[in-house]
Amino acid sequence: MKIARMAWGMALFAACAGATTIIPMSVEELSQKAGSIVEARAIDSRSEWNPQHTLIYTYTRFAVSRTLKGSAAQTITVKQFGGSADGYTQHISGVRQFLDGEETLLFLRGSVAHDGTQVIVGLMQGHFNVFRDTAGETMVSNGIPQATRPPRGKATEIHGTAIPLASMEQRIARAISK
Repeated sequence: MKIARMAWGMALFAACAGATTIIPMSVEELSQKAGSIVEARAIDSRSEWNPQHTLIYTYTRFAVSRTLKGSAAQTITVKQFGGSADGYTQHISGVRQFLDGEETLLFLRGSVAHDGTQVIVGLMQGHFNVFRDTAGETMVSNGIPQATRPPRGKATEIHGTAIPLASMEQRIARAISK
């Protein structure tokens, strides 16, 4: 039975692994749907099977440096589909695993599993990398490799656009004040 469930889970993910199709969400939509929005730094990650041994999840701990919406603890855990455990790897196109030390802006909601973890709003759309451009300005981007959107029947890849963090914070503030 355990092997059958694992085979079913692997088949499901094999079918989905080629590309991920999402319905694009604006910053304003992400802001309204998120229970919390935080600027945070990835501390560490671990991957493990779910209790049914059909899905692998990666859990990343973050040190929160700033909360833009909601209330967040100083340390939070974000759960994402995919990862490697016991010699198996499940990859979900478009879902990037976090790197230790990575600076991020995250749009989050509580996991439906009610396990104390947070999940990213819009699957991966609410995961913005924070970085400095060549002029030294702090920027954010949620470029999502291998993810596609279906505009009028033809899927196109989503690359994301870098914008200044200050502009993003203003858009978030306007969206959540409505």
